[in-house]
Amino acid sequence: MKKIILSLAIAGAFLFGTSCSEYLDVNNDPNNPEVVTPQVLLPSAAIWIGSATGGDLQLISSIWSQYYAQNNSSNQYTTVDSYNLNDGNYNNAWSFLYSGALEDLKIASELSAKEHKWQYYIASKVLTAFTFHILTDFYGNVPYTDALLGEANVTPKLDDSKTVIYPAMISMLDDAISKQDTANALDPMGHEDYLYQGDVDSWIKFAKTLKLKLLMRDFDTNKSAIQALLTDGDLLTDDAKLDIFQDAADKSNPLYENDRRKLNTTNNLRGSETLINFLNVNNDPRVKVYFGKSSLGTYLGMPQGSYALLQPTSSFPTYSKATLAAKDPVYFMSEAESYFMQAEAYARLSNSTKAKEMYDAGVTAAFARWGLDASTFISDGGVYQFDASNPLKSIMTQKWVASVRCQAWNTFFDINRTGYPAIGAKYVTDEGYKPGDLTPSKSSVLPAGEYPHRMLYPKRSSDYNPNAAAAKKLGLSAKMWWHK
Repeated sequence: MKKIILSLAIAGAFLFGTSCSEYLDVNNDPNNPEVVTPQVLLPSAAIWIGSATGGDLQLISSIWSQYYAQNNSSNQYTTVDSYNLNDGNYNNAWSFLYSGALEDLKIASELSAKEHKWQYYIASKVLTAFTFHILTDFYGNVPYTDALLGEANVTPKLDDSKTVIYPAMISMLDDAISKQDTANALDPMGHEDYLYQGDVDSWIKFAKTLKLKLLMRDFDTNKSAIQALLTDGDLLTDDAKLDIFQDAADKSNPLYENDRRKLNTTNNLRGSETLINFLNVNNDPRVKVYFGKSSLGTYLGMPQGSYALLQPTSSFPTYSKATLAAKDPVYFMSEAESYFMQAEAYARLSNSTKAKEMYDAGVTAAFARWGLDASTFISDGGVYQFDASNPLKSIMTQKWVASVRCQAWNTFFDINRTGYPAIGAKYVTDEGYKPGDLTPSKSSVLPAGEYPHRMLYPKRSSDYNPNAAAAKKLGLSAKMWWHK
């Protein structure tokens, strides 16, 4: 447990820019033996993943999904709000996932297979697939077959996301799923399983739901496999989340730790006008858990990218501050996401009845996360009633709203994948603006109409790797193979 606690402290301490080399390696704690085990490596890997997805990637995606905007009285995230990142910005996530999580998971899965600890093998393989999913969906083509070879290959080739990495992830999940019965016959994992406390069946549900997610990147090609997963029905009905955080230095939620505890101001993140306008128009009570009130006593959002245009003087109000909490979990996959994903699949299969059923379940779960009741919103005549004439818009809009303080990075993927919420050309105050449409960032450095679609391949991994030359030239607006 000392090693686990140390891992959490280290992950929190060096997030958002401090060099990993300044801290002890998570696998070399002098207070513990040198020999590592799956019991130690699995929680360490989960923390690395949580530090990446709950920190930098959650921050960037929250701004790009127009949940948050950079405040006009500070400037920590101006490069994000203006789409002005470079290949040296915000790429600790790359190191956390490759050098941290995947290294731990590789060893854990190898040891688990050798020792026939199939319960740990399943968890390790599912988290490996999840980690590569995050990497390839943010960066595109990335090292896979040449990854994790250490000094054996310091210039790894970048594998094609569609033809190599996606099939490999699906195969990995099938491998994990095939071990379910064997793993259930063994002693369960203990407290080192941060996600499911040793419940193998929950890990299998996670694996199948992640497989569904990956298959839906190419829906028409994978239609029969998608239908089979839906028919089987063994999908997530709860959250896959890292819920271990404390209200203490270096032990809290990664975004909270670094935005609220480590910076010299807590005033950077304000509510985006895009989201707050949508919540206000629909009298959605979640505005109260997502944001604080403005100086006017209302929930008031900043126009996206307006930090340089609204000078902090008495003539401007103080906009609603984004609410973050030290104990907020980091979600790998949520119950609401599972339902919304099934709703989307049924809608694409022209099964409107099942699509509505799953949509209603998703909205209900999203409200229930905050102790709220969605019944009047989704009832006949309710503002969130399922729209059978445009089911995809209904589903993706509610999935967008549900992912605040939860899975902003997944919303960023969905916007690019489905086109919802739509990336519009109007501002909230323009005539004809449709609530929920994304607005142009007033400080965007991209050409008019362009929007970020990826993270830039990190400088630290590209400068000395000739195989990364083509990837390094790709800009933020270059699309992935699965983008709309």
